[in-house]
Amino acid sequence: MEAVHAKVLRKRVRISLSILMLGMFLVFTILPMLGVLIYGYSRNEASALANLERQVTRNMSQTVLASAEMIETVGHVIAVVADSAAMSPVYFKSSRGGQVLWRSLRAANQIDAIYVSLENGFHRVVSRIDADRRKSDSRIPETANWHSSYIDEFSAGEDRARHREFFETWGGESLAAYSVPTDLDIRKLPHYIEARDTGRLAIGEPSINPDTGFRVISLGFPIVRSGKFIGFVGANMTLSNISDYLDNNRISENSTTIIYDGQGNLIASSDLGLLNTGQKGAVTSGVASIDDISIRESYDLRHLAKTSSYVFEDSQGRQLSIREMPFPDRFRKDWRVLSVASTDDFVGELIRTNQEMAAITGILVVILSAIILLLANRIRRAVNHLVVEFNNIGQFSLTDTQMLDTIVQELDILDHSKERMKLSLRSFGRYVPTDLVRKLIISGEEAKLGGERRRMTIYFSDIANFTAISEKLTPEEIVDEMGDYFSLMRDSLSENQGTVDKYIGDGILALFNAPIETPDHEVAACLAAIEGQKLLVQDRIKREAAGRPLFHARIGLDVGEVLVGNIGTADRFSYTVIGDTVNLASRLEGLCKFYGISIMGSEALRDATGDRFEWRFLDRASVVGRTSSTRIFELMGEKGQVAPERLSDRDAYEEAIGYYMNGAFDEASRRFMDLSQRNPTNLAAGIMARRARKLHRSPPEEEWTGVYVHTKK
Repeated sequence: MEAVHAKVLRKRVRISLSILMLGMFLVFTILPMLGVLIYGYSRNEASALANLERQVTRNMSQTVLASAEMIETVGHVIAVVADSAAMSPVYFKSSRGGQVLWRSLRAANQIDAIYVSLENGFHRVVSRIDADRRKSDSRIPETANWHSSYIDEFSAGEDRARHREFFETWGGESLAAYSVPTDLDIRKLPHYIEARDTGRLAIGEPSINPDTGFRVISLGFPIVRSGKFIGFVGANMTLSNISDYLDNNRISENSTTIIYDGQGNLIASSDLGLLNTGQKGAVTSGVASIDDISIRESYDLRHLAKTSSYVFEDSQGRQLSIREMPFPDRFRKDWRVLSVASTDDFVGELIRTNQEMAAITGILVVILSAIILLLANRIRRAVNHLVVEFNNIGQFSLTDTQMLDTIVQELDILDHSKERMKLSLRSFGRYVPTDLVRKLIISGEEAKLGGERRRMTIYFSDIANFTAISEKLTPEEIVDEMGDYFSLMRDSLSENQGTVDKYIGDGILALFNAPIETPDHEVAACLAAIEGQKLLVQDRIKREAAGRPLFHARIGLDVGEVLVGNIGTADRFSYTVIGDTVNLASRLEGLCKFYGISIMGSEALRDATGDRFEWRFLDRASVVGRTSSTRIFELMGEKGQVAPERLSDRDAYEEAIGYYMNGAFDEASRRFMDLSQRNPTNLAAGIMARRARKLHRSPPEEEWTGVYVHTKK
């Protein structure tokens, strides 16, 4: 079959490029061009409007989902708190309950206040403090950011009071506290009643917060203990978050998106001017009464835009596209979204561009018809030259040749692209054996997706305080400084058979034992880290003399089995590694800052390098993203090259951590503190001293294993 196909190809008639180009311009000129222009004009306009429809539908769906998700997220948060309150209602009568509420408040930025209210009248609330809330009560300190209060049970009678307390930093010292008598009965609130009667999440109607003047919506979730309703967990959510989302996700520059309920009350809007915010006691605006006439007219025609966009011309002569979409049934509220966009945002520029292109194309047709004969022969010679060149490239013959002398931009670009291709292939030949590259090109084979499992050492590094450094530099200076830094670190890696996989911002991911297998790659990685730190010390001396920024690097190392190879998608991939070892190396690099060290390695790496290096056992830790714990170590240097004073401090530290792991926290704290005072740069000792002192005061449970759980990367 292939032979027959080849014979057919050989019998095909072939003509020169110049004759082909002349014939094309003689046959396909004025009339076809006009037809294409007219067709393109209409199709582009239709395409733009269709694109508008798609964008509107997608944006509306995302808006509905995002808005519902904001509210449902709050519902999930208070449901979790309700479960906790059901297990131990008494817990929330103590200040520890306030800590739970504060953490829950921090879980969702849209929550303004969260509270637990019981049938016996007890009520505890934690809320944010902003400028508007400070204005509502002169007793609120100017620096207060958090408010916590509770109300006594009904049994307190006339002595029942609300006890308020304010903090600048949660958990810090109280800025102010006072108590006021109250007869507040949370049980009368609509969302309390609904949560009690339905036994599920209750979503109240939008209202104006009396303290801040902003729209809020109240949610409640029942607390059920032993099958009996004992109270609820409530939360006030600010609707300004939804308006901000609408404003930041406009369909176009002049579009407006509003959310309203079945009675036509405005709930949120991308145009903040449509909302009556900042006025205490104000009522929610009605869409039919807002000042924007285009929005009112769009609202009146919303019934025509339920299934697809509806285009009309408003009383001001603007062509508008509108679309309405309801919130999902699971939301249990009759809320709807209306999008209003000017079609001129989408097709106005296109119409003007098409008109200009029609005029320009007509002129070009005349000019090109006149010069095509002059260019055809020169183009033919240039194309022949390129054909020969690409045939040579196909044989991996990459010698320099004379560049084309052509006035045709595309051919000139193609010729320069060809030269860049040759340069790239020559550069690629420095990474991969030339014979292998030549074989790959000649065979017509291409690299394939896939990888292999291999034991490797992973190296992660980044620059300490890079953000602060970069803020003082221009983008050009950052590029120059980072180039010098990366070159220095690359040298230490290359000299120890390490391969830079990628540069990630100011960070470096390097591999040992791939793509080329390296004996003792664990040792090589440690040597590269140590050598890199030594080079940085020398570099900082030069930089300080020159008044340049000083770079300090943090390095994390781990060894283990990973998946290495071409990873990505079938049409785009890169040679890299994935696996738990990679993640742990990255986390260890991040922990260097916490413990105040430069190089951190895992227990697996320490064990794999034997007695080649000096290590300090730092801690038993669980890092973000891993369920298991690991012993972590500081790589101090090569054996015999670490100062005796550092080794003495190391031994004292490890004796102290032995007491710590055995539960002798008082003795461990004393020893760590002695180390910290003797050497203030020993940050790890100070950290462990504080931790041991805390555990001495509040002993852990019997099953304590000594593992410290890190919650930050």
